[in-house]
Amino acid sequence: MAGTIIADTLEHSDSTSLATNQIPAKNASQTFSAAQTFTAQSVHNGGIDCNGTADVAGAFNIDGPYKQVAEAVGSTAIDLSAGNYFTKTISGNTTFTFTNPPSSGTVGSFTLELTHSSGTVTWPSSVKFNSDTAPTLTTGKTHLFFFVTDDGGSRYRGAALVDYVN
Repeated sequence: MAGTIIADTLEHSDSTSLATNQIPAKNASQTFSAAQTFTAQSVHNGGIDCNGTADVAGAFNIDGPYKQVAEAVGSTAIDLSAGNYFTKTISGNTTFTFTNPPSSGTVGSFTLELTHSSGTVTWPSSVKFNSDTAPTLTTGKTHLFFFVTDDGGSRYRGAALVDYVN
C-alpha cells in the first residue's frame, strides 16, 4: 500500500502527540496499526480510497459526496453483500428474495429502483411495509423502494416512493 497522510499532528495510542516535523523521514514502506485516527481536514483534502472492506469502530463522518455503483439485478434474488443500490426492470409477475443480509445486531439498508412495465410484485414475507400493506404500483412507471434490517434479515422495514415517470 502506498500513499500519503497529511496532518498537522499525529496522535499515538498512548495519547502523546507528535508534530509532523518530529516524525523521522523513511524511505521504506510504512506500517499502520488497525486503529488509525484521521482528521476531517486530512480526509476531506486528501481523500480515502478503499477497494475492499474498511471497518471503522466509532464515528465515521462524511463531509461531501459518496459514490455507490448501481448494481443491476439479473435474477430476482437481491444479494445484499453486492451493494446498497440495486436496479431491476420487470415485465411480468415477480417474486423477490433478499440474500446475504448483515448479521443480527448490525444494521443493513438498501435501495431498489424498480422499472415496472407489467405484472405484480411479491415481496418476501419478512418485509413489513407501513400498515403491513405493500404499495400499489402503476405499470409503465419507476418506483423506489427502501429497506432496512437489524436482525439478520428476519424482518425488513420497507418504504416506497412510487410512480415516477420513466
